[in-house]
Parts: sequence; C-alpha cells; structure tokens
Amino acid sequence: MKGLRETLEEIRAAERRVLVVGLGVSGIQGARLLANRGLKVTVIEKKAEQLFRAGASATAGLSAIQEIGVQVVFGVDGEGVAAHLAQVGLAVLSPGVSLESSIVGALRRHGIPCVAELEVVTELHNGGVLVVTGSTGKSTTAALIDHIMKGAGVRSTLCGTRGIPVVSNGEASGSVQGEGSLLVVEASSYQLEACSFLKPQVSVVVTISEDHLERHGSLERYAAAKERVLRLQTADDLAVVNADDPIVVSMSRRCRASKAVFGAAPPSELSKLSSTWAHISYLTSPLGEIIVSHRGVVEEYSTERVQILGRHNRYAIAAAILSARHMGVSQEVVQAGLESFQPLQHRLEVFHTVGGQVVINDSRSTNVAATVAALTTVLEHYPSSRVALMIGGLSKAGAWSPLLTDIASQSSRRDISVICFGRDAALLASHCRAAGVSHVVAERLEDATSQALSMTAGGGVVLLSPGCASFDEYADFEHRGAAFKNFVRSCFRQEERTSL
Repeated sequence: MKGLRETLEEIRAAERRVLVVGLGVSGIQGARLLANRGLKVTVIEKKAEQLFRAGASATAGLSAIQEIGVQVVFGVDGEGVAAHLAQVGLAVLSPGVSLESSIVGALRRHGIPCVAELEVVTELHNGGVLVVTGSTGKSTTAALIDHIMKGAGVRSTLCGTRGIPVVSNGEASGSVQGEGSLLVVEASSYQLEACSFLKPQVSVVVTISEDHLERHGSLERYAAAKERVLRLQTADDLAVVNADDPIVVSMSRRCRASKAVFGAAPPSELSKLSSTWAHISYLTSPLGEIIVSHRGVVEEYSTERVQILGRHNRYAIAAAILSARHMGVSQEVVQAGLESFQPLQHRLEVFHTVGGQVVINDSRSTNVAATVAALTTVLEHYPSSRVALMIGGLSKAGAWSPLLTDIASQSSRRDISVICFGRDAALLASHCRAAGVSHVVAERLEDATSQALSMTAGGGVVLLSPGCASFDEYADFEHRGAAFKNFVRSCFRQEERTSL
C-alpha cells in the first residue's frame, strides 16, 4: 500500500491541494505544517467567519497561516464543500470531525480520500513513533514512557490529548528527528477513528471501557476506533497490551505485531500469551513489585518509591517498563525513571493534607471507569477514612452501574458520601436512587466542594473524581481541577483567618 508520505509528495509535485477540515487549534497547526512542507492548503470551517472570530482563541494563528498562503473558507458544511474541491487530492480531518458528519459524507461522495491529522504527523516524523491509547491511564502511561526515555538520553517528544496537540509537534517532528528520536503520542478515539496509514513501531493499549458513546454510538464502535492503533502493525512492531482486559486481549489477537502483555495474572498464565510479560503483584500489597520477563530474563522492579497511586497506575507502570525495555533502556535507568516521575496534575493528585483531612483532585476522571479506579485506590490507601466522593458535570452516554453498584456493596463496611453536582446533577441523583446509594445534590462544583469539606472536617478524604465532562462550567478538565484546588485553598485561608 502506498504510504501517506508518498501520497503527500505526489500531491505536492502535481500542485494539487490538501483540504484541512476544521479550524480549531489543531487544524491551524496542521495547515501550517503542510504549507511549510510545500503543499497548497485550503482550510474549511463550518462556522461563519464572524461567529468564529467572536469565540475563537486561535485568531492569531489564523492570521499566521493566511500570511503563508493558506486559503481559509468559512461557513462550509455538507455538500457546500463541493465548490472547494478543485484540485484537492486529500482531506485531513481534525479530531473534532466525526466520520458520521455531513462534511465527511460529502467528501466521500466526491471521491476525496480522508486521513486523520494524527497520522499526517506520525508519517512525516523521521524518528520512532510510540502511540498510547485506552479509556483510562493513557496520560500517565505516555508521560511515564516519555520521562523514562528522556532519562535514557533519548530525544523524546510527548504530545497528544494532554493539551499538546500532536500536530503542534509537526515542527518538532522536523527538528527532533532521525536515528534515536522518539515521538510519544497519547491518542484518543477521536484521533484514531479516521486513521488509515498509522503504523507505530510500538503501540500500547491500556484499558477499554465505555467512553465517548455520544460520538461512537456503542462500545463496539468505540473499541474499533481504538483498535486502529494496532491495525497496520507487523511482526517488526510491538503491541503492549493489557492481559486483564478481555476487549484488549481480543484486539491483540487480530494484530500481527509481536506482543508484550501485562496484568495481575500469575507469570505462568501471562507467559502463555507472550514470552515478554509484566506481572503486577499489587493485589497482595499496594507496594508490591512488578516482575518482568524480558528476552528470557526475569527482572524485578520496586514500586516502593514510586509516587503515583493506585492499582490502575500499576498497569501504567508495567506498560512503561515493557515499552522502555523493548527500546533498549537498561533496567537500572527504568527503575530510576519510575522513582523520579512526578504524578500528573488532576490525576489522583493529593494536594492538601491537614489534621487527618485529605483532599484529592482527580478532575481528569471524565468517564465512569476512571472514577471507579480512583475510588478503589482511595479505599485501599485510606482504609479507615470517611470518603466524600464528588461526581458530576456534563454526563456522557454510558452506564453508571459499575461505580454505584460498588458503592452500594461497600455501604455496610465503609462510610462513602456521594455528592452530585453540575448540569447533570439531577440525572446522577436518579442513578444513585435507582442503585440505593445515599447522596446529596449541589448546583455547582464550588457548592459540592463546600459540602465535601464540611462532611470530612473531622478527618476523611475529599475526592473530586467527576466521571463526567467539564464543559458545563469549565473549558476542560484542567480548568476544572485548577478551580477546585483554588477554591479549597481559599476555604482553608478563610478558616485560618476566622480562627485568629
């Protein structure tokens, strides 16, 4: 099959055009990358120009790409694109553009091939490419791999869904390239679903659970989007997969890449799946070591000084170890990297501990599976503490039963208070009632925080792990997490002034 790099070169030589669909930050960066590679580029945007300029923070970038010759057309959707397809040889889809959208339907009817923005960057990058995906844990896994590789002296660049668009590293992929360089990509289902050429040297699939069903419609279609990270890999590549996740295991069986597996199953079971494996002994102790088989040699990695909490993060650690060892990093350097890695903000971030009261910011939790993992970790690490769990925001399609059934089953042994907040607080409260889980309702995040702090004033854990998108009140999960931390700090400053 002809590669994307070759396709782009043919388009450039024939003086045809590339159509970039979507004028968000990533669309602007993608247009700039392609134009700087000598391609003629047209960007189309669904919004009218006046509306776009009124609400966009990317207007400076818009001017910049227009100055280098990129053509920008506003108010284009569906069949309206037909007037702008003269000499177009390829369409590049921004992550926000669904394959089910009218614009993609029109492009297909006119015979225009569509590719994902993600694979344009990975194809043009001249070094190694490692892609991490999954429903939970992919941010920590990607960041940890990048940290270990940098510690080994590798020119590694981290990008993806952590606020650093993959395409923003397009320029970096021109400078941080060549033998020994590495692009570590954290990829969402939105970024993967349109991929036709993506073939990373290493792929990592951490977990698959219900998420983004409002876009994909079903768990099966969501999983299929994730599976595209494995689709074109060959025996020369490596797939690092979670042996405890049946959906991930099923994906791996359809993948031609070499396998490295990780999980809590005994080594004898893991070795049946692959000779390269990592056994997580967390189930016997939260500080348990990780045992790895690499090239026939068994290695042990201590987690006693590792600062990231939780059983689910042991999976991230195992995946990072397998990836780094495959890429030639020594056991000693991997161990040092594990111990020096700082937890990412907004992911089980313990940021306040005073007088027996602990406050944890897990704003990154935007799906139910992530909240289940966070609550499990808190119950394990604080076995005698009351927990005030804050869930809410903009609820996604999918079931809440995995979380609420677990809470209901714990009610006789643990004191867990649930606070539902945000736009969909009433919906979440109805789920709680149906599951027999006691709860209270708060209008906004600040109101929920005040209640949680009050509930745990004599000692306990406040856990913000919303399980929902943030867009009802905040721009993104980072904005939500920062607002939460600032409000908590202001409450304690007020308390200190009152006590004087």
